Amino acid sequence: MGKDAPSPPPAPDYAGAAVAQGQANIDAARATAKLSNPNVYSPYGAQTVTYEGDIPTVTQTLTPESQKILEAQNATKLGLANLGSQGITTAQKVMGTPFEFGGPSVQTALDTSQVAKMPVNAGTTGQEAIMSRLEPSLAKNRVSTETQLINQGLRPGTEAYDNAIKLVGQQENDARTQAVLQGLGLDISSNAQGFNQALQSGQFGNIAQQQALAQAIQQRQLPLNEITALMSGSQIQNPQFGAYQGSNVQAAPIANATAQTGQYNQNIYNQQVGSANAQTAGLFQLGGAGLSAYGMMNAAPRAFSDRRLKSNIKRIGTHKLGIGIYEYDIMGRHEIGVMAQEVEKVMPEAIGRHHTGYMMVDYGRING
Repeated sequence: MGKDAPSPPPAPDYAGAAVAQGQANIDAARATAKLSNPNVYSPYGAQTVTYEGDIPTVTQTLTPESQKILEAQNATKLGLANLGSQGITTAQKVMGTPFEFGGPSVQTALDTSQVAKMPVNAGTTGQEAIMSRLEPSLAKNRVSTETQLINQGLRPGTEAYDNAIKLVGQQENDARTQAVLQGLGLDISSNAQGFNQALQSGQFGNIAQQQALAQAIQQRQLPLNEITALMSGSQIQNPQFGAYQGSNVQAAPIANATAQTGQYNQNIYNQQVGSANAQTAGLFQLGGAGLSAYGMMNAAPRAFSDRRLKSNIKRIGTHKLGIGIYEYDIMGRHEIGVMAQEVEKVMPEAIGRHHTGYMMVDYGRING
């Protein structure tokens, strides 16, 4: 069956495809919103989503029981807030008064006036106390020694007497030295004990001062702490519903499909053009036994006369069948003849078709 020469495919409507793609994107976004945000019904209430155009409205409704709980929590929160407002007056009064500490001052010096200088009598050192008891004993021992020496017939000034008295003096010095050392150690121990007692007393006073200062600061901060506790306590816990969200739904790739369709049509057209070119080349070979330029009217019974094969067509006369006689170029030759399409209308039995689909005219029949 013959076909006309292939026509090129129309150019794809890229602008229209872009518009269609944009609309497809909008439709996909709408579908995404609706698919991703269903109505939710839970034991605590319901969450429904409605749309006014493309604007969503999320409505959350609690069950009667949950609504009562929420109202009770709101009432509690409101009461605490009112108490906090009352506490503001107290806090303003406290903060408007400069801080003054009336407690004991820090002790920076030790009072040792009441510390005993000795363990016996106040105002007497340990050394003095020992010596007050030692001296009478030493004096008594000296008198007894002198009496004993005289009774033995030794008189002062004699060597034996002087040596004995000298020995007594050495013993007295040793006793006094021992008493000094013992008294010094006793004095040091007593003074150290007294100093430690005074130090502990001072530290106790400082600790008491710090405690009093902490109490004063706590009293100043108490109104503020009460307000903070009231405002932060009993927080309302709302039932949890899923948040409105979206997910991606890919739109139909209309623009890409349009471009691919255009490319497919172009490939088909290229194939058809190639096939037509091949058929034309075969026709040129078939027309190798060329006819004379002006003898076509009396040529072989059948000859190619399809308008699609002809160019430079010019009408030069009228055939007895009432169709035109033309001058034209065909298959590389200049010829005169009729158009097969016109013959087909008045004498279809004179038309034949080549296996390539092009029409042939039986000139013997139309001229008989």
